[in-house]
Amino acid sequence: MKPGFYAIAQAGGDQDPQDDEAYGLAVLAHFKGGRFVGVDPGGCKISGDYRTDSDGRLALHLNYDFKAGVELANGAVFDRETRLEADLLLAPGAAEGQPQPVDIGLGPMFIRLNWLADPA
Repeated sequence: MKPGFYAIAQAGGDQDPQDDEAYGLAVLAHFKGGRFVGVDPGGCKISGDYRTDSDGRLALHLNYDFKAGVELANGAVFDRETRLEADLLLAPGAAEGQPQPVDIGLGPMFIRLNWLADPA
């Protein structure tokens, strides 16, 4: 995975993962040196670490910190600050924008990582 800023787009698990119109921006994140950090449009934060395994898969440990009062796409609202943690194993093409099925505890969804730039 090349370092830099990535836009992470999300689509519901019941959507066609090949349909570009099904995706909305979920997170803007910076990946570098095995660590990542980012924010979503609601001001919630993500952080964690990543590595590429011997098969080219992207292994991530994700911390997603939600603010109290945040409403999710499914209509659920967190009444207090909440951290969700998840371990994800993404296919080798994940860093090049290939749709990936994931579930971080909020129901199934698809994500796409789209490299934007490396400011270094």
